[in-house]
Amino acid sequence: MSISMKEATAVSAIADLLNDFLPGSGNSRTAFPLAANEVGVGEFWQQGSKLPSLVQLLTATLEHRRNRFCPLINAIVRQSLTWRRGRGEPLMREEIEQLNTLLRGGSFRIPELTDDSFLNMLPVRNPAPVQKPIAGKPTAAQVSLLSQQLLEVSKLAPQPRGYAFEKFLHDLFAAYNLAPRGSFRLTGEQIDGSFALEGETYLLEAKWQNEYSGIC
Repeated sequence: MSISMKEATAVSAIADLLNDFLPGSGNSRTAFPLAANEVGVGEFWQQGSKLPSLVQLLTATLEHRRNRFCPLINAIVRQSLTWRRGRGEPLMREEIEQLNTLLRGGSFRIPELTDDSFLNMLPVRNPAPVQKPIAGKPTAAQVSLLSQQLLEVSKLAPQPRGYAFEKFLHDLFAAYNLAPRGSFRLTGEQIDGSFALEGETYLLEAKWQNEYSGIC
């Protein structure tokens, strides 16, 4: 049976993408004709330029052995995982996701290629950069709340005031987007907290005192 225009368009795009997945020949373990033989459509591979031969393989498989089309794609991907890794150019997640999109365009879906556990094992071409906290400016409402919070802290007795002051500092640094962390203990030493600024982490030791410290 002949394939539809929709399928012919999808096959052309899929062949363009798969062209770099495997060699056309010259390899005894991984190659397009070997993948075709593996799923029983080896006679549809015609020697010649790789891309036209690949288009012919996919088209003929759809026309004459449609139930072998998805197994053929699976075999190509499976062999490509080995071949591309050996070349130092591993198959990337983006390539498989693009393949899945093209397959859907032809009304095909291969569960193995859309499985999250498989996709998560593939390297990513452009991983999202780690964002460093950037200092910001609090809103007027936040400043007002912080001022009120500090006044409430000053009215407390010494022991509860110390804990309340630590919380105030945490909220203050959070308002400036400094990624604060609450108190923690390291080998017996109590650290009142920490904050991050311009990619550096600073440990904080806080102490409340009623008199001015004399530091400008």
